[in-house]
Amino acid sequence: MTEHPDLQAHEDRYQDWDASYVLGALPTDERREYEQHLSTCANCREAVTELAGLPGILSQISPEEALAIHSPLGSDDTPAPSETLSLMAHRVRKSQRRRRGVMALAVAAAVAAAVFGGLAVGARNDVGPATAQMTFQPMDPGTDSTTLTAGLQIEEKSWGTRLDWNCDYGADAPDNSGYELVVTQTDNTTLTVATWDAAGSRAADLSASTAIPSLKIASVEIRLKGSTVALARLDT
Repeated sequence: MTEHPDLQAHEDRYQDWDASYVLGALPTDERREYEQHLSTCANCREAVTELAGLPGILSQISPEEALAIHSPLGSDDTPAPSETLSLMAHRVRKSQRRRRGVMALAVAAAVAAAVFGGLAVGARNDVGPATAQMTFQPMDPGTDSTTLTAGLQIEEKSWGTRLDWNCDYGADAPDNSGYELVVTQTDNTTLTVATWDAAGSRAADLSASTAIPSLKIASVEIRLKGSTVALARLDT
């Protein structure tokens, strides 16, 4: 059988991109490149599917809780973020093979929370234009008196749903506020799929992924962290 080194090198280029993609940590150009690759690579699609639930798990673990979990990765030799994502993805897959997914996912999420903090949802603090190909739907104002405004795009994927959004916090927003993106399913269960902290008056290019199919999403809300009151809401 003839080997094709160039093709092999091309495939190897994407082997560690799955966790970064699911966590929204890829730059916009690499995200587009990887999504194009996913359309032709079954192995990478399977890898993304395995990791699709990580953002929701990450949102439940604070950096303090993450640091409290004993892990070899919590030492002074903590790897760089890109290396940690690869190690985290490896742990998740290994845990699934051994049927110990819950514990390993918690450890992986803790490592990511400790290393990345707000990076877990792909938030960028800089203000920039939304991706040209995206169409954001305006979210309805919530019941709170805040002047927060937001736009959201819900994109169906083979492994679940991708959520992209941006928001303007308004002049009355509390300083250094923490926010959550909460999905309500058609059975009325809720799941926090992303958390982030305000830095400046606006956040752009925030993104998160969930294994929940888009058809099972009834609504998406932005809330203050720990609150049940919607600041902005979109019914699907």
